[in-house]
Amino acid sequence: MSMTLTFLGTCSGTEPMPGRHHCSFTVEHDGGLYWFDAGECCSYTAHLAGLDLPATQAVFISHTHMDHIGGLPNLLWTLRKLTTISKPSAERLAGRTIPVVIPRLDVWDGILAVLAGTEGGFRTDFKLQPERARDGIAFDRNGFRVTALHNLHLGVPDDGASWESYSFRIDAGGRSVVFSGDVRGLADFAALIPGCDLLLMETGHHGVANVCRELRDSGMTFGRLGFTHHGREILDDPQAALAAAQAVLGDHVFIADDGMQVHL
Repeated sequence: MSMTLTFLGTCSGTEPMPGRHHCSFTVEHDGGLYWFDAGECCSYTAHLAGLDLPATQAVFISHTHMDHIGGLPNLLWTLRKLTTISKPSAERLAGRTIPVVIPRLDVWDGILAVLAGTEGGFRTDFKLQPERARDGIAFDRNGFRVTALHNLHLGVPDDGASWESYSFRIDAGGRSVVFSGDVRGLADFAALIPGCDLLLMETGHHGVANVCRELRDSGMTFGRLGFTHHGREILDDPQAALAAAQAVLGDHVFIADDGMQVHL
């Protein structure tokens, strides 16, 4: 059973950019839909692209900056809305529990407060189960496993406090994807990379050629490299950025666009 990734948003936290929304992608596997980050318009884009939102199994948030969670309340609201306008959707979601893995539960409480003020007070026939992100297996169900590893994007927490930013490795159907999230550098999540079929690296804080050279020189094995969460280098001239990356790693590199799908 393969995985299909759909990029719903590939932009970092910039001002609105033509043709790009903030960071979000989904993974489809064995009839289930899994969300990684939830930038603006993610549910709108997914629904209009024909993705099966009632098949949602879990949501994973790397950190709680706006370009990674700005669309989360609307995603959850859209799931509820589909149950009110579609009897099949309502039947499929009724009684279900959907984990939402998120580093800060106080932010989750704020999202629930916003939803409580919407139509119907956000009463649902399905349950949302918040789970604070932590190192180790974050999800392992129906042959779909997600491993989380904290990174240094938001610094080292004070004593007794929790890490606030994470990278993820996804393993399913004999294939694997590693998503950097926002990171200080490759060393933050190097333990997740070896042997992965697809490495998704953010470029909001890093130059593409530098990343490619560091990966080449590291000796780590991986399949393809995809850039997402784009910063100015790619936003200003994606073709030049791609040429610089491919000069180091060849055609194993691609730059993700909104709406792009990758099949593994």
